[in-house]
Amino acid sequence: MPFSMTGYGRYSTEDALYKTTVEIRSLNHRFLDISVRLPSPYLWLEVECTQALKEFFRRGKIEARIQLEPKPEASAPEVVLMDDLVRQYLDRLKEAKKRFRLAGRLRVEHLLRIPGGFFLAEPGKDDEKALGDLVLAAVKEAARRLLEMREKEGLALAADLSRRVGILEERIEEIQAVAGDLPAVYREKLTGKLKELTDGVAVIDENRLAAEVVYYAERADITEEITRFKSHLQQFTTTLSLEGPIGRKLDFLSQELLREVNTIGSKASDLSISQQVVEIKTEIEKIKEQVQNIE
Repeated sequence: MPFSMTGYGRYSTEDALYKTTVEIRSLNHRFLDISVRLPSPYLWLEVECTQALKEFFRRGKIEARIQLEPKPEASAPEVVLMDDLVRQYLDRLKEAKKRFRLAGRLRVEHLLRIPGGFFLAEPGKDDEKALGDLVLAAVKEAARRLLEMREKEGLALAADLSRRVGILEERIEEIQAVAGDLPAVYREKLTGKLKELTDGVAVIDENRLAAEVVYYAERADITEEITRFKSHLQQFTTTLSLEGPIGRKLDFLSQELLREVNTIGSKASDLSISQQVVEIKTEIEKIKEQVQNIE
């Protein structure tokens, strides 16, 4: 079952102390690239959130934005005073003031400018675990909703690709039907050309004519290319029903289809085949574009 690589998921939840909102969007990417944005005081949750997202996605650029809003009931973090550090600063300031005969008085606001003099205490282990559980639950639910959207879009992509594969099957069958008659058509054209050039007077060497037709048939033979093209179409259809990431394999098969049809176009110098080749290449380009969206 194919999954699209584009989508969006959002979820909000809360407990007694915090409200959190998680928004996740995903974009096309060759590999799995996860980025998590958190408010500065909660950056310690980044690793756990990233690991949680890896359980849901295997390819694509995943961007998660997490908002955290403490409720009024939440206890404010404790402000810690570094007594020894502040005391040393004050002692040195007094010495400097006396030594250099500086005017002015020390004020409370001067204490706030002391580097490292105050800091916010880390949350307790119980509070930290409760907050982590809340955020991770929200991340997983938002990821699940994003995954649902990717699955829904993936099914739509698969239906569109299957329809286009059906078009390619019809086109290659038409080419195969025409290709079988090419030697006879070439013989008829060549015979007519010779009669035109000789005004029907000269006798046509049937052996030479047959050899020329055989040479043309070998040079313009596209049987192998048609067989490989059909095989790639069958593999493409089978791959669409597989579990797991299939985007890269579908992309490879698209390239192979394009290579085979280019060879068919260069070998078979027939107007009707050339027209079919143009239509096939147009469909393959559309397929390649759609495949870029599949995980």
